Amino acid sequence: MLRRVTQGKHPLITKISMKTGGATMGIFDVMGPVMIGPSSSHTAGAARLGYMARLIYGRPIKKVQITLYNSFAETAHGHGTDLAVVGGLLGLPVDSPQLRESLAIAEAQGMLYNFVWKQNLAQHPNTARFLFYDIRNGNNRESGDGSGTFSITGNSIGGGNVRIIEINGHRVDYSGYHDVLMITYQDVPGMIGFIGDTLGVRHINIAYMSLARDAVEATAMAFLKLDAPCPPECADVLRANPNVFNVITINKLGDGI
Repeated sequence: MLRRVTQGKHPLITKISMKTGGATMGIFDVMGPVMIGPSSSHTAGAARLGYMARLIYGRPIKKVQITLYNSFAETAHGHGTDLAVVGGLLGLPVDSPQLRESLAIAEAQGMLYNFVWKQNLAQHPNTARFLFYDIRNGNNRESGDGSGTFSITGNSIGGGNVRIIEINGHRVDYSGYHDVLMITYQDVPGMIGFIGDTLGVRHINIAYMSLARDAVEATAMAFLKLDAPCPPECADVLRANPNVFNVITINKLGDGI
């Protein structure tokens, strides 16, 4: 059911919403964002995936392999998916005119990249996987400590919205609407309590938490959605723990990203 609601006192400022089941979608969720390119899924969503991957990686990007799956692979050139993904990796917003020149900008900045195209029915139709390389080190072991490679997988789910589903082999569910804290650590007793206490004394509430464990390596990764950002001082306290390997903080995304 569609309904038209006038917001405020100005008759020309309106919001159209559609109620489906228990959820209400705004008209801009249906129409998609202001963007460069013909498709909210294949262009705006691709740019946001690149942008979020850049934030999660959290280090200067020297070399990255980008695997595009299914319809992403089919529309890479026609809808500018390749330009959008690289533009996002450069930190460009979805409505930046520079997205059209992103490949040349990446080359000028010395960012090495290559594309792989794949069909995989097990993957969402619009899926991208990023494999970041630390070219200062010949070790290709996937890790979060800068010693090898770092992988991130995400989906473009429509209307410019995206979801990160994997980080370094660990399943996650992140769409950019929360502040996030990710911690990789030695899987020993007391670590969850340490993380919770460190946040709690700073009045930072945990909205959601998932935990992935590697029994062979005796390591774990905690993925936390927070009600407030984890400030640098808090992240430094977490990093100072001898059992912590890596700490990544991400602030929730703004509307223009």
